[in-house]
Amino acid sequence: MKRNMLAIVILAATLVNLTLSAVLIFTVIPKAKRTDALIEKIVAAVELETESGIGKDYGEIAPADQDEYTFSDKVVNLKPTGNDPSIAQVSITITLNKKHDDYATIQPLIASKENKIVSAVGGVLSDYTSAEVSVYSEDINKNALLKIQEIFKSDCIIEATLNVLAAN
Repeated sequence: MKRNMLAIVILAATLVNLTLSAVLIFTVIPKAKRTDALIEKIVAAVELETESGIGKDYGEIAPADQDEYTFSDKVVNLKPTGNDPSIAQVSITITLNKKHDDYATIQPLIASKENKIVSAVGGVLSDYTSAEVSVYSEDINKNALLKIQEIFKSDCIIEATLNVLAAN
């Protein structure tokens, strides 16, 4: 009798195992395949974006492959110190990569976008007082570069250098 009971328990465990395996095969695996397909589509979309012009690595850019534009003696507002407003006279130098895919498009637009560039630089400088400008010049240049790249929607512009000539 004990042998028959043991056989019945083994048979019941086998049937439960078979039932759970069937549930696994028919419900979980198709959902996993759909999830895998979705992930593959996302990866394909991300790879397409990295192959566009933005973010492309141009390596070390030789000085001969750089083009500079300077906007001299522009007046921008600084963060006020106390109740007194502050202004600064700034010279803005923008460096472009001549080997970039967007160079032919962006280079003719630089002069016509002068006001937008000065406005973007003024927006960056308005977060700093006249005393902070010299201390945080590296951060200011990086932020100005990002703002200018946003204007042109390209990383053809590789450097923005601000030279604060006079601050009040």
